[in-house]
Amino acid sequence: MNSGAQEEASPAARLIRTPASEPSPPYGPDAPELSVAITALDEEERLPPSLEEVVPFLEKMGRRYEVVVNDDGSTDNTVQVVEEFMRRYPGRVRLVQSTGNQGKGAGVRRAVLASRGDYILFSDADFSTPIDELPRLLEKLETGYDIAVGSRVQPDGSDMRASQPIYRRLFGMLFHRLRDPLVVRGIKDTQNGFKAFRRTVAHDLFRDTRLASIMFDVEVLYLAQRRGYKIAEVPVSWTNAGGSRMRVTAGHAVRVFYDLLRIPWLHRSDAKGRRA
Repeated sequence: MNSGAQEEASPAARLIRTPASEPSPPYGPDAPELSVAITALDEEERLPPSLEEVVPFLEKMGRRYEVVVNDDGSTDNTVQVVEEFMRRYPGRVRLVQSTGNQGKGAGVRRAVLASRGDYILFSDADFSTPIDELPRLLEKLETGYDIAVGSRVQPDGSDMRASQPIYRRLFGMLFHRLRDPLVVRGIKDTQNGFKAFRRTVAHDLFRDTRLASIMFDVEVLYLAQRRGYKIAEVPVSWTNAGGSRMRVTAGHAVRVFYDLLRIPWLHRSDAKGRRA
């Protein structure tokens, strides 16, 4: 499993309290074609090199774009880092802020719902999957898929997560054994923080997510499969960047599996086949 750098302070049992209506971001002829959504918690050291790679890459793509960073209650200089990039790239880097540390799932949700691009990529702040893999995901969206999932499992069956510590790999294997038959079927890697969506699909799904924890990826894909969206799994490169604050303890494992197993119950009234 890969949680990126952010570890949610909120217990896994905490749910997002969805407001009656989400504020709609402004659209118009100058709206971006592409949004990159990131959530960050105390990332003053790792976020600058990520943005130094991401923003110039997007500039070279020649599309209207935006980078939307949600600050999830950082106590360091993460906000100041983003504000510096906002000054360097006015109108193309945007900051939204959570009211305190709400958890990774809640932070990604806020960033995605604030994004205006026709296509929305969300990524971990460390970009363990490099931004230059983005065109491969966009190609799938532009050929009819609703969601493109960056996968660390390669066509030859090798798994780039083999570089993770053994306890993380064992935990991931147990997680997969429970997830595939019970919640999300047929997707080899649900947890890589590099997924792209058509905007209407992203907003349709993230408006209804409830989990604030790292299980939000599975929740989003569960809803996507339930609603009949077309999902492509795209092999991508990935490096174990290190620096994650996630620690696999017995208590953490119990909370993760509790969130995983209650996803179907949380969405038991969701209409099958409903699409944006």
